[in-house]
Amino acid sequence: MENISLDNAVSFVTGAGSGIGGSIARELAGRGGVVVVADIEMDAADRIAQDIRRQGGKAEPMQVDVGDTHAMQVVADEVFAAYGRLDVLVNNAGVSMRPFRAVWDASFNDFEWMMRINYFGVVNGLLSFLPRMRAQGTRGHIVNTSSFVVLDEVPGHGMYSASKAAVDGISGVLRAELEDQGDPIGVTVLYPGKVTTRIATSERLRDTVGRSDARVVKPYARVRPVAPYEEAIEPDLVGPMVIEAIEKNRPHCLTHPAPLEILERRLRLYGAGDHDPCGA
Repeated sequence: MENISLDNAVSFVTGAGSGIGGSIARELAGRGGVVVVADIEMDAADRIAQDIRRQGGKAEPMQVDVGDTHAMQVVADEVFAAYGRLDVLVNNAGVSMRPFRAVWDASFNDFEWMMRINYFGVVNGLLSFLPRMRAQGTRGHIVNTSSFVVLDEVPGHGMYSASKAAVDGISGVLRAELEDQGDPIGVTVLYPGKVTTRIATSERLRDTVGRSDARVVKPYARVRPVAPYEEAIEPDLVGPMVIEAIEKNRPHCLTHPAPLEILERRLRLYGAGDHDPCGA
């Protein structure tokens, strides 16, 4: 598959009102295309769009809750009505919770809210945009934001890890399906380590009744040492990484060095048990 040209690309980026999404939106706009800056907070989306325009780029803010299937279909209709196509889809919007908590100290509502945004937000993006991207028959690209927590075990962060593992799973299958069917659309999974974004305060967007500060939540008592990927980097560093991954059609984009020791240990454990199917 030929490399994609971003010179005149039409891009749609969710969670683009700040942080990683904002960085990706700025970089895409810097290549000469038009970027739809989508965020649940319209003021934030508008600020990024205005900043892009001040720098000579083309950007349009849109407000959308990625967890709302109908709302995502509506904005997809608006994008295709305005621009006639979509070349790059970045499913980046995500949320987290504080304090970290053990799986048994979380509520069902905690799990449900996390999956609604982090996983079904990606699903809604794919179902709303991908069929029409395929129908275009042109080179396109999709970026789905997962997390370094998928590559490691992070006690106290089980809900987030589960939601991002789901993103990881669907992205790999999607890339294979598009390759099988001969569609010229690449898929990249973005694995951010610690990045200085507002995700730790994302419960500000949650219904008051379900929020952690509306009830007593037992914080998880951390035992493990800080991992290298927990050394924070600025969001502005991530956008260029993602652009390079898109242009080179890379399946993965990591913001920090890969945790090779952890991944190799997993492989050894998969092979444990002398080929016993149960891995006993």
